Amino acid sequence: MKTIEELGELFLGTRLKRLSDSLYDEVDKVYDRHNIQLSSRVTAVIFLLYQNGDAAIMEIAEALGITHPAVNQMSKKLNQQGYVDTRPDPDDERRRLLSLTESGQALVQLLIPIWENMQYCLDDMLKASEHQLLPAVLNLEHQSQQLALSERIVAREKLKTAHEVEIITWQPEYAEDFKRLNIEWLEKYFYVEEYDNEVLSNPQKYILADGGNIYFARYRGEIIGTVALMVSPDGRVELTKMAVTEKYQGLKVGRKLMEFAIERFRSFGGKLLFLESNKRLTPAVALYEKMGFVHKPSPADSHYQRADVYMEFEG
Repeated sequence: MKTIEELGELFLGTRLKRLSDSLYDEVDKVYDRHNIQLSSRVTAVIFLLYQNGDAAIMEIAEALGITHPAVNQMSKKLNQQGYVDTRPDPDDERRRLLSLTESGQALVQLLIPIWENMQYCLDDMLKASEHQLLPAVLNLEHQSQQLALSERIVAREKLKTAHEVEIITWQPEYAEDFKRLNIEWLEKYFYVEEYDNEVLSNPQKYILADGGNIYFARYRGEIIGTVALMVSPDGRVELTKMAVTEKYQGLKVGRKLMEFAIERFRSFGGKLLFLESNKRLTPAVALYEKMGFVHKPSPADSHYQRADVYMEFEG
């Protein structure tokens, strides 16, 4: 049977938990030798109060990167031992602050030399390591805050089936999907303007009759995204009404729809391809830039109140 070490990063959490428990146990042994009745697992609260003065439980939780209930349990243990006390915040009587008692202050004086020796020994152990452990852990924490591991796993699962997304052209049976997807997107980020409602309710009149087209992303039989090419009277073509249902974001549907629409624009020799968007939609604007759209001054005749970005395709 393979050991945890042989399984590598797959069970990183287990290995870090084992290391953490071992370090806590070793510190507890040091405290016992000094007749200090304190669990090393609550020491961080003592240290923060010593370093920063009185603090609310929520502030301590944020500083330690753990939950409010966890800090609450720590503070209860320290309160029972007489090391910390609670008092009203003078600036807000609804809020309670934790503070070190006289016994807590005396305890800190016993702990300081132990902390200094602990810091020295841990530094020495880390220097003997082939890698910089602490920066690596901090970076891992930062990466997790940017995008949780569970979300990364789900995204990876989706990518493995992204090849199942197919792009299809307009059929009257998809008219309701076209409206549904766009209304869902608009209500999430903005609101449905009158012009939106007109176009979405009558795509035949506003898009198809003038030579435009509407394309859909279909995934396992379900319509999950759409985009349209709308031809202006002057021959320019607008890439518009792109929407992907939130449930299936991560399959790179937006990119596939844009690639298909751009290819169709090229095939019928349109005069100019442009789009309008909004600065708030940072990921979307970044995608447009990657696909070859370039920012241009906004025209005065925009259809949409929300539009503050105008781009033309030069890819």
